[in-house]
Amino acid sequence: MKNSPANRAPSIINHKSKTQVHPFEKIEERYIQIMQGPLEQARHIREADIVIGIPFYNETDTIAHVINTARKGLKKYYPNQKSVIVTAGSVAGGNALEIINNLPHDKKIDHIAFLLDDELLNGKGWGVRAIIEIAQSLGADHVILEADLKSRKSDGRIEGLAPDWIYLLLEPIRTGQADMVISLFNRHYLEAPISTFVAYPLLTAIYNCPIHRLIGGQWGISHQILRSQFRYPRNLWNSYIGGYGIDNWLANVAITNSATICEVNLGIKIHKPSIPKSELVLRQTASALFAQIVDDRGWWEEIDKIRDLPLLSPLPTYGAKRIDQPDEVERSPQQAIERYVQGFNKFHLLYKRVLPNETYLELEELASTRIEHFTVSPELWSHIIYHLLLAYAFGKDFAKGDLLDSLIPLFNALVAGFTLDMQRMKDKLEHLPTEDRDHLVSLEADRRIEDITTEFLRQKPGFVASWEISEEALMPPIPQITYREFIPGVPLIVPSEITTPDGKIVRANDIYDSVFMKQKAEFEHFVYEHLKVPKDASSLEVSLAIKDFLHSVESEILPGIDLTTVEGTQEMVNIIIENFPHGDGFSLIPEMASRFLAQHTPISLLTKLGYSYLDQLLEDYDPLDIMALATWSEEREYTRGLWDLLADNIRPEHFTPSKIKPLVVTHEDFPSLVELKDSSALDRLTSRIVVSNIHKGMGGEFPKLRYLTTIGKNIVEAERFGNLWKRFAAERKDFGRKVMDSIRGHWGKEPLSAHFIFEDGHQRILVERVREMVERIDKEEATGDRERFTRFKHLKDLSECYHLALALPDGKFVTCSAWSWASYSFKGGRASPPPLSLHVERDWSSREFLVEYYKAIGGTEEEVEEKVIELIEQGRESENLAPILLGEEKGAEKVVSMESTIVSPEYPPAKNLIRFDGNPILEPIKEHSWESKYVLNSACIRLNGKVHLVYRAFGEDEVSRLGMAISEDGFNFTERLDTPIFSPNHASEKMGCEDPRLTLIGDRIYMAYTAYDGLVAQIALASIGVKEFLQNRWRAWRRHGLVFPGFDDKDATLFPETFNGKHAMLHRVDPHMWITFSPHLRCPWPRREHKILAGTTTGMMWDGRKIGAGAQPIKTKFGWLLITHGVDYDHVYRLGIMLLDLADPSKLKYRSPNFILEPEALWELGKDDTSWVPNVVFTCGALPLTDRIFSLNAEDEIIVYYGSADTVMSAATTKIGDLIPEEFR
Repeated sequence: MKNSPANRAPSIINHKSKTQVHPFEKIEERYIQIMQGPLEQARHIREADIVIGIPFYNETDTIAHVINTARKGLKKYYPNQKSVIVTAGSVAGGNALEIINNLPHDKKIDHIAFLLDDELLNGKGWGVRAIIEIAQSLGADHVILEADLKSRKSDGRIEGLAPDWIYLLLEPIRTGQADMVISLFNRHYLEAPISTFVAYPLLTAIYNCPIHRLIGGQWGISHQILRSQFRYPRNLWNSYIGGYGIDNWLANVAITNSATICEVNLGIKIHKPSIPKSELVLRQTASALFAQIVDDRGWWEEIDKIRDLPLLSPLPTYGAKRIDQPDEVERSPQQAIERYVQGFNKFHLLYKRVLPNETYLELEELASTRIEHFTVSPELWSHIIYHLLLAYAFGKDFAKGDLLDSLIPLFNALVAGFTLDMQRMKDKLEHLPTEDRDHLVSLEADRRIEDITTEFLRQKPGFVASWEISEEALMPPIPQITYREFIPGVPLIVPSEITTPDGKIVRANDIYDSVFMKQKAEFEHFVYEHLKVPKDASSLEVSLAIKDFLHSVESEILPGIDLTTVEGTQEMVNIIIENFPHGDGFSLIPEMASRFLAQHTPISLLTKLGYSYLDQLLEDYDPLDIMALATWSEEREYTRGLWDLLADNIRPEHFTPSKIKPLVVTHEDFPSLVELKDSSALDRLTSRIVVSNIHKGMGGEFPKLRYLTTIGKNIVEAERFGNLWKRFAAERKDFGRKVMDSIRGHWGKEPLSAHFIFEDGHQRILVERVREMVERIDKEEATGDRERFTRFKHLKDLSECYHLALALPDGKFVTCSAWSWASYSFKGGRASPPPLSLHVERDWSSREFLVEYYKAIGGTEEEVEEKVIELIEQGRESENLAPILLGEEKGAEKVVSMESTIVSPEYPPAKNLIRFDGNPILEPIKEHSWESKYVLNSACIRLNGKVHLVYRAFGEDEVSRLGMAISEDGFNFTERLDTPIFSPNHASEKMGCEDPRLTLIGDRIYMAYTAYDGLVAQIALASIGVKEFLQNRWRAWRRHGLVFPGFDDKDATLFPETFNGKHAMLHRVDPHMWITFSPHLRCPWPRREHKILAGTTTGMMWDGRKIGAGAQPIKTKFGWLLITHGVDYDHVYRLGIMLLDLADPSKLKYRSPNFILEPEALWELGKDDTSWVPNVVFTCGALPLTDRIFSLNAEDEIIVYYGSADTVMSAATTKIGDLIPEEFR
């Protein structure tokens, strides 16, 4: 099962030495309440260039100095920039806040100061989050400073916090050299051991990003890189990120989003370290770092693939290295050793469980080592961290909190050993001058720190190998990938199920069924209730009824208007603009349009309109009109050049709210407009809708519907893009790039791409506006203005069916959408629109499916919208939203291939099976309690000239067993055993052994069957020698076990041959048919080489609900023949056929669009009380009519054995050539 990326886990808040659990929603709600005031202050400020943020606890002795130093830096280096200082305090910060509020007011620098006044929000990370959200609301780059920083004078220089820190932290960002700047201090080698020994080596080894001094650093952050992380934070803000894990989280977001990171030399850091607090810092830092390494597995796995060697080069460094020397740091190795020994005794059982034995023994010996010999090697420390990380990622027998607590004594051991090593070196160099000695010891400390990091890099391949082994052990036996289709040929590939943090399993199939049944009900209501189409009407009759309805609407819209004339088109457009509800756009101001046109003049437009110079054209035409028309007159190179010019030069002040204006021109001047395409990028930038008249004889059957829907959509687009650009303008930075990225056309091919989801938003709003217009019409009709609006009276019906489409039982896909019919006809289509032309229906159902799935795992529709906008402004509109919102499963492209998703109704049909006149061939025997109720679903095999049926039997105890019947001719079964040949003997099959399929491999008969425990159906494998089978020696059955333990699966059958040395098995992972390969027949089978062989069709087709294997594969000269079963949404089971490639059975050559057998006979319909499941024909076995073991030819006949209503057994026959159409032989 896949863990949701959108989960809502409880947050653990650590304060007053107690761990309390609070629901995320409660914490987030409280945070939002408190932030209303500060964000309102930011709204009054409106915008800023720079924010200096200072999260504080209650640093009354230093907070004023930090603020005043920041002010000095801003005044000195950025006097003309709009700046704001934001101080965000913890619940304990009342005294510090009073000091802040009493500081002299600075007229040039705004100040926002507040407390996050709730124990739930007690932590550094909450303050940093609040500061960054305010900075982003102002569109400002920001600096984060700690509140306990100090300064001192030395030889006329300032050591520690100085005004130039502001410049050094900001300037790499403001000059475009970096997205994030992290402080690099001249620190004593014992000053920041958590950064030195935990964060630095792990960031270097795992992320290839060697950040030296991560913890307790000062930050410069671009306004861009963290924005999306704060809009919908979900469960991020637990105590570790909300606390001291924030430093790691900030760096992690930058690293995994490919931001440019640099370090900046700031000299020394003067502050008051808190040794008692260090254990809390370590715990929260390690928790955040470990959790993010787990979450980022896919990211660093890909990085490893593209880099042969680890990145050992340092990060770019800004600013000259300073000569300031840090203060001496004293640590007591004796106390640290004592804490280690106490901790080892406390956690030794945990260490024994999660660490390799040799590592545990080394730690055990260390606990009794005398101080003069106490040391921890880089090899030992790397082993410890990597194995604790593996335990954190995969361990289940202990609490993660205990694991993190167990790190603390080990860390004490390392610090103690490192301190003692340096002290020993100091003692050896005692004869040297103090300054020289300290310098050499510092160099040696740096070397040893790098040795530790190098050891992490050296051990990384082993760590990754162990990770992969653990990962595979926890992987589901079948990839958690599926696809579902609403539109034939448009697969929506998603995780098959997602487990939420509270243990709820959300399945894609359930979401699909819910959405599909809703759309099906809406379609049927419109067609059968509103249009009064008979329910037994053919797809052609349904399609014609819809077409007639659209014709009636077309005829009533603006009768008498002639769209082949400019005047008629102008009248049509004016009426639409007048009546269609809409707001303003947000477009270029005319002055800027003139300026850009002067730099990039549309020569073809000048010629077309009869002008020689742009100035002349501007005297007669609005510059915005000219820019809009240029799209339709100039070559593509012109448009691209203008785009580049705009991207480099447009600013927020160049845009303004504007009326959406139509431009009607003649098709003779602008022939490309005849196709009535979507608005161009320049149309949107100018809030113009450019339309032409059409040629006589063009426009199809619904030209007015085409104009109405297209112009309505273009109006909505102008509004929505305008709103988007208003948002970009409020954020200010990178305005030009964002605007142009939003309209350049990153369409992509994924049906769940941000582009298609955004497009669906246009159509949904269009439908809402049409309904709103109709409601207004109704009111105006009621007041007597009936004549003016009669022309629109049927548009409400049009809006109700606008998105509806359904595949009918005969495979024909029928749409009700006015957009699709009008568009298809406008382009010359004469019949009903084909599935792949149905863009509205595709995007509507895709969005609904994605949103409902995301909501089911705890997300919201607003979050989906926000992610779409985020991708658009980043120029990533083509990206697939499914892996972003639902999580990504590896290897989806190998599991789902296009050939498995395509079922062409144009394929020639297979002929029907011919029922045996003597059906049913087997019935229950009342006298046998084990088979007294039902006999069904038999496998078959021919041995020694006789047909042996191994059938499923269900008796009085309601447990399924397998019986056997024997026939000379395959139809008349004169011999039948009195007792079962195979019965449940394991907990996994306590309620039955079901649906067997037999395959002869060598001298053994292999039986795949369904093991059912009453809750989960799983596939199992057993075998028996041919000799033992013929001698009825049923104790000789060898149970190989469950093929995919713990996985719900059915309908398995083996191929009798191997392919490239591998066995192949068909099985059904609801709702599709899969094929899996294995180098052996042992159980369980490997977790690799799975593929969806064939998926369900769509809608109400006979195999639209699910499809699975039926009989065992039959070898023919044309390929492997499969008699399959399909189920529709009326729960009717039917049989069909497939043909697979002989050499590679994962290749589907042919699939019958029709069924070859459906329930018709009374015993198949099963309507009486003696039947188990009505409307079922289901096969588990077929064989040649005669005893032939080689490939069958077209004239060869087969017998298909099938269960009828899950109650009795029947038989049918056919020729191979009747099943496989000639063009596929």
